Amino acid sequence: MLSETKQLLDLQQADVRLLDLIAHLDRLADHRRQLEDRIAQERANVASLRDALQRSDLESRARNLEVDELDMHIRAYQDRLDKGIISFKEMEDLRVKIVSEKVRIGRLEDEALDLMATVEAARAHLAQAQSDLVPREEHLQAQVAAAMRETRETEEGSLAQLRNERVALASAMAPYLLAQYEALRATLSNPVAAVQNGTCGGCKIRVSANTAERVRAGREIVTCEHCSRVLFVL
Repeated sequence: MLSETKQLLDLQQADVRLLDLIAHLDRLADHRRQLEDRIAQERANVASLRDALQRSDLESRARNLEVDELDMHIRAYQDRLDKGIISFKEMEDLRVKIVSEKVRIGRLEDEALDLMATVEAARAHLAQAQSDLVPREEHLQAQVAAAMRETRETEEGSLAQLRNERVALASAMAPYLLAQYEALRATLSNPVAAVQNGTCGGCKIRVSANTAERVRAGREIVTCEHCSRVLFVL
């Protein structure tokens, strides 16, 4: 294989490893974001339960206050009925009010009891959710830390080493050769391709017999007449 072609192939292999490593880092970043989203969702779920408990508790307190106020009204009506000097019509009106208010207070008391049960259930649910959140969040945070650690180690280790390797490979090449490679790489993922059975390994189109022979001879840089990739033989 022509030395210049070997240089191009080495550079392409370094670029492939770089792209694979960058793709790995992108996957790590996506994984970390997903973990952080799960942590935020777990916290949001607990916050939602806390808000629901607060709303139920406020509603329960309001219903109990209604019961207390209604009970005071009934007592006042009864006291006036028992002790007041009032007309027969007013007496009948008070009796009707008392009956109506007792029916209403019975309904409100049932609602108050139901709300109190709801509050207790919500409080227990929240307590369990808060308790469960701690180990779940610790587990997710540990995974986030592991992803961040792997990212940092990869960036400072393998990625930095590969980038330095690429710089060294590129610096050792003739400027015109590097320019040709970079121009091809701008549009092709593999600017250097093998010829197998007379076919370009990049565009998968058969090259001419003359091109195939020149590649086998290894005396010059030979490109595919169809896609312009630099060709070599295995």
